[in-house]
Amino acid sequence: MSPTLPKPLAWVSRNAVRIAVVTVPAFVVLSLLHWAFTGFLIMSDFLDLTVYEAGARALVEGRPLYEAKIDGGMFSYTYPPFSTLLFAPMVLGPLWLWKLLVFPVNTALLACAIWLSLRITGYAPDRDTRRVTLGLTALLFWVEPVSWTMHLGQVNLVLLVILLLGLHRRTEVWLGLAVGFAAGIKITPAIFVVYFLVTRRYKAALVAVGTFLGTVAVSLAVTPGNTLRYWSGTFLQAERVGEVASPMNQSLNGLLARLFTVDKPPTVLWLGVALLAALAGFSVAVMAHRRGQTLLAFTVVGMTGAAVSPISWSHHWVWFVPLAIVAAHWWRGSRTNVVVLSVLAVVTFSWPMHMVTGHRMDVPALGVIGIPEWGGLGNIHTNVYVFLFGATLLWIRRRLSVPSQVAVP
Repeated sequence: MSPTLPKPLAWVSRNAVRIAVVTVPAFVVLSLLHWAFTGFLIMSDFLDLTVYEAGARALVEGRPLYEAKIDGGMFSYTYPPFSTLLFAPMVLGPLWLWKLLVFPVNTALLACAIWLSLRITGYAPDRDTRRVTLGLTALLFWVEPVSWTMHLGQVNLVLLVILLLGLHRRTEVWLGLAVGFAAGIKITPAIFVVYFLVTRRYKAALVAVGTFLGTVAVSLAVTPGNTLRYWSGTFLQAERVGEVASPMNQSLNGLLARLFTVDKPPTVLWLGVALLAALAGFSVAVMAHRRGQTLLAFTVVGMTGAAVSPISWSHHWVWFVPLAIVAAHWWRGSRTNVVVLSVLAVVTFSWPMHMVTGHRMDVPALGVIGIPEWGGLGNIHTNVYVFLFGATLLWIRRRLSVPSQVAVP
């Protein structure tokens, strides 16, 4: 039976059409203003999509993926070779066609992720849930990791939907298949195998590992040279991904680099801090799992993966989408819940502050992490997603310690 909509979701349901009517034109207006200020239409970039297309062409033409910048461009190809098999259809059409599809496809994926999150939480497939999905799609489109996933043509929402589909099926086999397949595209979802082990879901872990090894075997059969080169050590070279100290790297590794003003922190230091963060994240995820909070547990593991990864660009934090749904579902009208949702909105939304400050006018709205250095507060707002991760763990642990406050689907 579908639980009663809490106040935030009930408001979204009543105003879903109004929200969509307001937010979609707002995005168009913001895009036109940005173009007027900079002469650079933000919907014309799609850097990562360009890299995917270059990787697909390298595969089809039999060229190496990992020896140099891909296709003579600015970026290295950093994903497992199996991913190029999925991108291969891109060579069948012009790149501009795939760019045209980025926004509608990613918007549909966002709606799918929201729908799956609501269903996993226990909401029935009724009209209210459909309205909430429409309204939240229009609102969460503005979450900075989501909007940047679209601006770059990234695969983050694809991976999120794959993982949520596995969770929605509520069987260990489907969970394992989803995690193994997603890890074959991009390594980071492999952290869910550890989650399966600590929650004693050994069948899911075995299926995930087997599926992942299957993706490696397929890529080895199709492109053996690239596969051997990647898995023999290339995948460990974080410097190929980008600048560790960049404010866009919202991971503990990036936090340490910025805190000590170095290009890259000592590996031992990063591993020690990452291990402590992983232990904290998994302990909260296990607590949520034991309380029947499956979506919450999965979200915590996803956020933990982003925090402990050597490099986690801000758009990797699409886990804020299910986190927002969990926060709204937990709504009880208390002052703490009001603060939590308000902080989540302020910190994660794309605010076009750079139009006022003149900072990085060549990029779309970044939100809080895009604020220029001011009053010595740089180490706060440039690490805000990592701090939000820690605050989220504390908030969840506090809520889960009071059983009467947690609604189990």
